[in-house]
Formats: sequence, C-alpha cells, structure tokens
Amino acid sequence: MEKVVAIAKMSPGIVRFYFDSKAAMLVASLQFLAAEFEERLLIPVAELKSSPVAALELMVDLYLDPDIASPRKVSVWYAFWGEASSRQEYYDICGQKDESFAALVRELIEKLIVDSSRPHLDPDGIALGLIGALEMMWQDFAFRAEPDIDRIAAKSRCMAYLRSVFPGQFRAAGDGSPRLVADSHPPRLPGWTYADARIHALERDILFEPEWTVVGHESDIPRGGDFLTIDTGVERVLVVRNSSGAVHALRNSCPESPHALIAPRRGRFDAGIECKLHGLKFLLDGRTRPGTGGADLTALDASSVSGLICARSRSADGARNPRLWFDAQPPLGLTGLGPPVEIPVAADWKTVVEQWLEPPRHLSPSPAEDCIVWHASPLGDSAWSARLYLRLAGCVPAAVWGRQFMAPNQLVELRPDGLSVIQAIPAAPGRCLVRRLDYTALPPQDGARAVLYLVRRLAPYARRTMLDVAESVQRGMIDFGYGIAAGGGSPAVDWFRRRLAARIPR
Repeated sequence: MEKVVAIAKMSPGIVRFYFDSKAAMLVASLQFLAAEFEERLLIPVAELKSSPVAALELMVDLYLDPDIASPRKVSVWYAFWGEASSRQEYYDICGQKDESFAALVRELIEKLIVDSSRPHLDPDGIALGLIGALEMMWQDFAFRAEPDIDRIAAKSRCMAYLRSVFPGQFRAAGDGSPRLVADSHPPRLPGWTYADARIHALERDILFEPEWTVVGHESDIPRGGDFLTIDTGVERVLVVRNSSGAVHALRNSCPESPHALIAPRRGRFDAGIECKLHGLKFLLDGRTRPGTGGADLTALDASSVSGLICARSRSADGARNPRLWFDAQPPLGLTGLGPPVEIPVAADWKTVVEQWLEPPRHLSPSPAEDCIVWHASPLGDSAWSARLYLRLAGCVPAAVWGRQFMAPNQLVELRPDGLSVIQAIPAAPGRCLVRRLDYTALPPQDGARAVLYLVRRLAPYARRTMLDVAESVQRGMIDFGYGIAAGGGSPAVDWFRRRLAARIPR
C-alpha cells in the first residue's frame, strides 16, 4: 500500500476511502487495464472489420504500442495471470480480455481468407500463430527497460508472419509503397490478385470505367437509325447513328428496370428506341419521346478514331481521346466480317493480356503512356500460311503488321488487308471473355474470309491454344500457388504490371 500511494501521490487515507481492501484495489487495477485494452485496441480495430488488412496492420501497431505494452503494464498483466488460477476475479477479467482479442483476430483472418480467395487456409491456425507472435513480443518487453526495446523490429517480425501467409497483402513496417509492388524490381503481381473479388471490383471501377473501349466500326452503322450493341464488361453500350449522321453512345438499359433494351448485336430503328416491356419510347439521342414521360437513357461518352467507334462509362479528368499511334492509316472501305468472335476463358483478363505482351521485346510506349506500339513481320515466315496470305492480300514480303496495346485490355492489329481488335473483357474474378472484332478492305470475291483465317493462324491472340496456356497459368497460380516471375522476360509485361501497381491499391 505504501508503494501504491507513493506512486499515486495520494495519502493512505484517500486510498482506504475508495478501497476497503488490498484485494479490491488490485481487482480495480486489473479492470482498468482491461478497459484500456478494449478502448484503445479492440474498439478501433473492430471498426475496420470491413478492411481486414488495414485492421490487422492497426492491431499489430496498437498491440505493441508503448501505451498498451509498456514493460510495467506487461509485467502487471503477467502478474495477474500468475494468480488467476487461485483468484476467480482475475481469471474472469483476464480470460474475457483474451477471448475477445482471440475472437477478433480470428474474425479478421477469416474475412481476409475469403477476400483473398484462399479457402484452403485454416483461420484458427493462422490466428493462433499471430497471437503467439504478439505474445512472444510482450514476453520480451517484460524483461527489458523501455530504451532497450526495438518496437519497429517487433512489429516487423509480426508483419513478416502475416506477409508469409498472405503474400502481397501487407506492407513491411514503415513502407508506404503500394502493397501490390513486390520488393523485387521490376514489380510482379501476387498470384492472388488474379482471382480476387475485391481486386476485380477495384479494376472495374478504376481501370475500365474511365477508359475507352472499341465497340465497333463506322461501317457497322452507315445510315441514320442503324445501331450497334456490345457488353464492355462494365457497361452495356448502345451506339446509334441519328438522321443527321451524329453518333450517340447510350447505356443499353431500361430506366425502369436494368434489363437490356436491345438484344441484337446490329440492326436498325424505324420508329426510335423502345422498351416494349414498360411501354417506354426514346429518340435516337436517348431523350424520352415527347408526351410519353419517364427518364432519359443514360448518355455515355463516344469518340471515333480512324473509323473505330469507342465509348466509355464516364468522363475522366484530363483523359485523352483514343488514338492509334501507327505510322499508317487503316485501309479505306473497311467492312465487318460477321459478328464478333467471343470465347469464354477460365483465366483472369490480366493473365490473357500478359500472354499478348510476351512477344514484343522492344518496348515503345506512346507519348500518352497508356499504350504500347510495336511491329511484327509474320509475313517473313516461309510457312504455307504466310505465303498464301501474301498472294491473296496482294502484299509484298516486306509488309509488316502494326500492333498497339491500348491499356488496360485491348489489342489493335493493323494489316494491309484490314484490322482487328482483340479484347480481354473481365467477366468475374478469375474469368474473362476474349472478343475479336475483324474488319477487312478485301471484297468477298477476293477471298476475304480465307485471308482472315490465315491472319488468325499467323497472329493467334484469340486462338484456343494461346488461351489454353492462359488457363494453365491461371490454374498454376490459384490452385497450386505457384509464384509469378518478377519480369516476364518482356519489357512490355513489366510495363503492364508496373502500370497496374500504380493504379490499384492492394
């Protein structure tokens, strides 16, 4: 009692006034520590349950903070635990504190397992490992003076444990860089980002909504009233040419209910746009027809580049209009070769894009820094496909094909006979749709379809064999946990990963 009143700088009489016994004073001291632990750690961390990574980082920081884990306080905790077996009050207070903390740790670990699509992990075992690491740090603190404690190192060791279980999710202590960027240079993407629901949603919002997507070619809608539809992965797009020749991009969705207004890929409106289900009618620019009532159709941004019609969900501050950086322009008189080819792929869109970017060994970003342009010479191949292409397309052997990757997910190929647009459309976490739009300047009688068949053999970006490789890579990362090499051997792949690292918080 003399030591207590000396530290508290109070008289023994005041202490005895509030506590009728030493036992009561000790219980009150333990209750104070438990309340402080709940107020300063459990409550702030619980408020971040929806973001388990941030919550766990805060938990480690607070658990090892000197306000909670000073040598004196840690020693007091262990002193009470030493008496808990013979004092029920101590056991109840200490036990409740530990149970609440353990339950919170397990809940956060379990949510992180779900968010990172790692159902094979055991939340109980991982939570027990983290609690054990934190307790070992506390034990070390109890036998040291404050100047001898390296709290940064202690936090780093606990975070290293979490990073070893969830690679790519957690920063090193004191590191303010994005979590996606690995310590190695150039950056690599953690495997879990290729099949994660949260990352999938972030990519749709941050990468795809503000970017232009090619929806077709002006030759698809030559007359007033002609329309074109497409699903970009983040929007259902309806492109319409009005009677004056202007092109409008609209959301292909009924204002009353989010069903697609128009199902066919191409067609023509004779009496404007209609929703027969709800009896709604709209003008070709998306405005409600006078006298019918209801909301207008949502307008999207539209632009044209070298005859390609592009649309995007919303304007982005400072965003440039789409541009083709090729030295040559597409041939005149392009026409479509049927509906788009669409192939479902059991792989993330990023996996497919990295397959596309493997071949170009010469990195040449455009001045806009949002695309890569390179040239290929498949016509130099002496194989049968190349020789026949030269003859049918009327090319000389020196002709080259231009290729431009338009971030985040489109590849434009310009050839002497026409052009193609290949897209990797995000469909779901770990899955995508590869779409190919083909246009030619060759008349049908000159073997346009035969030339297209040869083109797909010479540039197999949407061939099943290349997509099978992407699916195999995806399965290796997700099902078997194989790592991804830092630097795919191609500067273009490194550029693509670095671009993602700068835009998507992990």
